[in-house]
Amino acid sequence: MRIHALTTGMVRLKQAFLFASDGWRRQLDLFLPGAWSSPVPIHCWAIEHSGRLLLVDTGETSSVRNIPFARFDVTPERELPGALAAAGLALADVDTVVLTHMHGDHMDGAVHLRRPVLVHDRELAFSRTPGARVMQRVLRQPVPATVEFRPVALDGGPFGAFAHSRPLSDDGRVVAVGTAGHTPGHISVVCIDDDGRHVLLAGDATDTVEQLRALRADAIAPKPSVSITTMQTILAHSREHPTVYLPSHDRDSVARLEAKTTL
Repeated sequence: MRIHALTTGMVRLKQAFLFASDGWRRQLDLFLPGAWSSPVPIHCWAIEHSGRLLLVDTGETSSVRNIPFARFDVTPERELPGALAAAGLALADVDTVVLTHMHGDHMDGAVHLRRPVLVHDRELAFSRTPGARVMQRVLRQPVPATVEFRPVALDGGPFGAFAHSRPLSDDGRVVAVGTAGHTPGHISVVCIDDDGRHVLLAGDATDTVEQLRALRADAIAPKPSVSITTMQTILAHSREHPTVYLPSHDRDSVARLEAKTTL
């Protein structure tokens, strides 16, 4: 098994997003003037395993618009085709695509693909609710109309500390697990590497390892308590299985992957 970090650009996030206030100011602060982070990566992941190439998320595109709490730096050369090429891979090699969640910096790159994109059925249903559609319009981040998003259920039973899962490979070494919080239907993908470590491709379950250990919900999560429960589950899983934890926007994720650094 080989796991590649694909970087499709950078984004600066408002500090109020990364270090959310408690109470009623938590989401309001996203739209008020405030300090910004230095650039962080927009990662997606390619998994080579058993003669297959599986993508976890698809990154962002250069047509992305800034939003009140995120400023993007994405060039055409860094979009998904270029990111794959930099890893010695090609779009034509991809046979399975799964999203951790339906935010633009994780789904927009799917416009380059001509195949169905798997999405947790709960996440897909949430993206079609009136409230979600309003926010997509307000933030000018529509769901790509040309992509076939295909719902998939987490119907494989428990996996380690995770209550809900679904195998994504025939041998069960690539598994989607439920990590609700950042969005209601957020998932992560666990890869069991050749040495038996669990590599957890975490999407936006947290933005950093520091946030995970601090048990701090971000400002986007509809219910902070759900995010915190998910973080506790991830930490519990890491106590059962050596786990390399890789959030999509953590500057240290690539180094952690290369060094196989566990929690």
